[in-house]
Amino acid sequence: MGEIEFKELLLLVYLNEYRDTYLLSEIKELGNFSTDQMKKTLDDLISKDMLSSNTGRLALTNRAELYLKDKNLLNVSITDLFQQDTVTLKFIEKPLSFDDIYIPKDFKL
Repeated sequence: MGEIEFKELLLLVYLNEYRDTYLLSEIKELGNFSTDQMKKTLDDLISKDMLSSNTGRLALTNRAELYLKDKNLLNVSITDLFQQDTVTLKFIEKPLSFDDIYIPKDFKL
């Protein structure tokens, strides 16, 4: 099996969550695809045996479900991924106030 790209993985997570209620327009938006790019990506996933379209509808294959399970992504909700709070990194112990004087590291006159 070929390597799974990030956008392909995102589509697998999306299709796992929405199953029969997916929309091609949402798939296009999710991957920021043109129509041709979306078709190619879906065809690539079919050729990697991650998707099937036997019934005219896209469905995850057993291989795709095992792959998501292996990556601990089987129960991940695409909706939750996009509704997470912003992560703030803490770089200093005490945040600076506007009254503090800030001198960049290695500052020279």
